[in-house]
Amino acid sequence: MSRVSPRQVPTSDRNQKYRPISVNSLRLDSELPFTLYTQIEGEFLIYRRENLPFTDVQRDALIENELETLYVSPDQIPHYCEYVGGGIRHLLDDGETPVRETSAALYQSTEELSRRIVATPIEPENLELAQEVVTGTLEFSRRGKTTLHGLMSQMAEEPSLHSHALNVCQYGLVLARELNALAEEELESFGIGIMLMDLGMLQLPEGLIFKDGPLSFDEWSLIKRHPALSLEMIDGLPGVPDLAREVIFGHHERLDGSGYPQALRGAEISLPLRIVGVVDTFASLTTLGSHRHPLSTFDALRELHAELAPGFDPEVLRAFVSVLGE
Repeated sequence: MSRVSPRQVPTSDRNQKYRPISVNSLRLDSELPFTLYTQIEGEFLIYRRENLPFTDVQRDALIENELETLYVSPDQIPHYCEYVGGGIRHLLDDGETPVRETSAALYQSTEELSRRIVATPIEPENLELAQEVVTGTLEFSRRGKTTLHGLMSQMAEEPSLHSHALNVCQYGLVLARELNALAEEELESFGIGIMLMDLGMLQLPEGLIFKDGPLSFDEWSLIKRHPALSLEMIDGLPGVPDLAREVIFGHHERLDGSGYPQALRGAEISLPLRIVGVVDTFASLTTLGSHRHPLSTFDALRELHAELAPGFDPEVLRAFVSVLGE
């Protein structure tokens, strides 16, 4: 077994807030423009200095030694953010990159985005990374149904809030285009709202988000707080577009008034919110751990049309069926 031997160079300030990052977010054979640290007995130690390549040998050694989380120092966090965004652009610019690999990169970036916003909700670079992820998702969605289905397959194997956000974002952007619901310049704001809309769920008790089985009345009451909690978490984040805030707060409103948090009805609910309502529900129905066993695509669409139909716009449902194809 390979052994990881971090350089024994302690940091000068233990109290600085180092940012945890996943080993899987590092591209193999790429030069890292930031220094990597490990944490041992409360001390941050340099593992690998900046501007050196990161190889599969190093990654495998870290994983074998159960060191799947590394750290970036506060002054180098912007370099890490730029690196993650550049990775998305690199994969999208390379037309030969497999769909699965691009999907995985988008997922890892979404995971990092969620982690960062929970840790530091009002940092401007959080919005920058959200824009990078949405831009990547927009470009990804332009490649047609093959990429959509590939992402569906990838996300089915990665049940989490991060994968759910990316899944809903992909569905939502494709459906918004299908319906000509938004101008091209509005799609980024729409996508950012989707990426951030469930962050409030991370403030709820552990185990509630993907509870196996039905929720009690009190548990549903807590779940219904998450749109407001999400909005509170990004309240101090400058530059969040109004459309994104609308999506964050209103993505669970339903046409028949059964939604939350405002119980809006009919014309009170904008087309972007109607789109998010359909794709968010579909993604939940077809994903592991969504308070029930996952349904097949066919069964999920049948439930949307039958039991849940009063809450959804029939035109949006028809367009979504067309987007999914067979």
